[in-house]
Amino acid sequence: MPSRPRLATSRKPRRRSFMADPFKHPVSGIYYLRRRVPAELRPALGHEYKRSLKTRDPGQAKSRYAAAWTESDAAFAVARAGLAGIEAISLEDSSQLAARWFRSEQARLERSRRFTEMLAEGPGGRWSQGDHEEEWASYLTLAQAAAQGEGPPNNDWAALVAPHIRTALSEHGLPLPPSDSLVASHLNLAFIEHLHKLSSWALQRHEGEFTAPGQDVAPIAPLATERQKERSTKQIRLPALFDSYSNEKILNDGDTRATRKTIASFKSTVERFVELVGDLHVNDIDRDAVGRFRALLARMPAKGEGTRGLSAQALITKADAENLTRLSEPTIRNQLRALSAVLSHAVRLDWLSENPVIAGGAGRAAAKAATRRTVTTRKRKEYTRSELQAIFNSPAFASKNWKPPRANFGEAWYWLPVLLFYTGARREELAQLKAIDVRRSEDGIWHLNILAVADEEDGDRGVKTESSRRLIPLHPDVVDRGFLVYANSVDKSGQLFPELKANPSGYYGANFGKHWTNYLRSTVRLVSPVSPMHGFRHTFKTLCRDVGITEEVHDALTGHAGSGGVGRAYGSMSLRRMSEELQRLPRIIDL
Repeated sequence: MPSRPRLATSRKPRRRSFMADPFKHPVSGIYYLRRRVPAELRPALGHEYKRSLKTRDPGQAKSRYAAAWTESDAAFAVARAGLAGIEAISLEDSSQLAARWFRSEQARLERSRRFTEMLAEGPGGRWSQGDHEEEWASYLTLAQAAAQGEGPPNNDWAALVAPHIRTALSEHGLPLPPSDSLVASHLNLAFIEHLHKLSSWALQRHEGEFTAPGQDVAPIAPLATERQKERSTKQIRLPALFDSYSNEKILNDGDTRATRKTIASFKSTVERFVELVGDLHVNDIDRDAVGRFRALLARMPAKGEGTRGLSAQALITKADAENLTRLSEPTIRNQLRALSAVLSHAVRLDWLSENPVIAGGAGRAAAKAATRRTVTTRKRKEYTRSELQAIFNSPAFASKNWKPPRANFGEAWYWLPVLLFYTGARREELAQLKAIDVRRSEDGIWHLNILAVADEEDGDRGVKTESSRRLIPLHPDVVDRGFLVYANSVDKSGQLFPELKANPSGYYGANFGKHWTNYLRSTVRLVSPVSPMHGFRHTFKTLCRDVGITEEVHDALTGHAGSGGVGRAYGSMSLRRMSEELQRLPRIIDL
């Protein structure tokens, strides 16, 4: 008796946990989107919506996760439309889904060479010659087996193809239509028809015939939902794409002040592109459009009187007429990088086939020009000893009766530059400190906690990179100058420098930085190419090298990841070792 066809059947999924981050498969290591399906949509989509992100790289998984989540939203919307009586699958889609299933199964069988999976066993026999005896079997197509009364139970072909229909719909984010609908009937008929075509082809292949696959099967064509997506994509303009990019970046990197700063910077680039090139649809932003953007940026003025509030074209006209200094190559490079990041998001969402900034070479050319410019115009980044003497002998440090010009930042006027000199820390790392961040270790070493020790109320404070989380010992001169006395005088529940207020972007040191620049210019009369505050960080690194502090120590002090190989990622630098090495740094008075 012919056996029933051995077709793959669906299995009831095991109950698993659901999470709002990419799920890493414990065996394959591939990341997935997994999302619980609302109860009302489960008859159409099942209990879990799951899609492979097709990567083992956690960074790529995060970038692809937002697009996959968007697709899941679309699938849920289609399913809800079906509940409301709106057909999500056209009659033409039924045949197309069946054709896609046919070609997928055909390819699978070719790879496995198990063509009998789509066949039924026919009558066998026994063959003998002399003492040798051997059994042989024959196979039938499913239609031939049914003609002999060996079809599926109760001749229910719909039940046989049902799991394959569910799988096909799930792969395309489509809901299962109501069983009594016209679409459900067409789906059943289409899949049954293609099942028999697949069985006939499988018998030919089993018998060694190499016939052209799927000659009478429809070619792959877009589904209705895919055509709709293609039409809607063509209507998306750059500002809308940027909104999608912003949402993904916040999802991936968190809603931090650093993320918001990046988004604000990139938004200005997008707005500048729209001004200069036009409010184009995403598909119209090609290599030529990017080239025009770069050329127009090169004509924009870097600064100049009367430029505030002017449109981009008016700025170019003014720059041409008055021969103003134009945007530097590094600035142009950075704006192209910002545009490239947004367009790469469109590529990940399949809204663009290529990133025209990368494909056209504009980004690479701008980076090369910026590098060439930097090499030929490289300026000094660290303070000289005479400049440091001028700074620390100025009124803010030498006169007890000195009053701050216009802005009163309290003791930050004195302590922030001193700490910058002796720690090599970034301005914001020090400006955002709380009073409790001045600590003493178990072996008596006073130090600053740069978000290395968790604080439940860190709020909007942050660091540039994870390696920036660290402890920095205090130089003896900082203690001798009375810093611990000052730290003990402020409210332990508040900021170390209470008069430093966060700006709208959440940065405590931004306003101080502006006034410090004015102080150096107007009071100290310092003329230097060095960045007013970040120059202390470069100076610290230079002085560390001058006095023989090893690279691994001054990297640990400044929060640099270092480049010493894999071994650097193991263990940590002790506070005592850093404290001992830091004492080699010369005191300000000895400069």
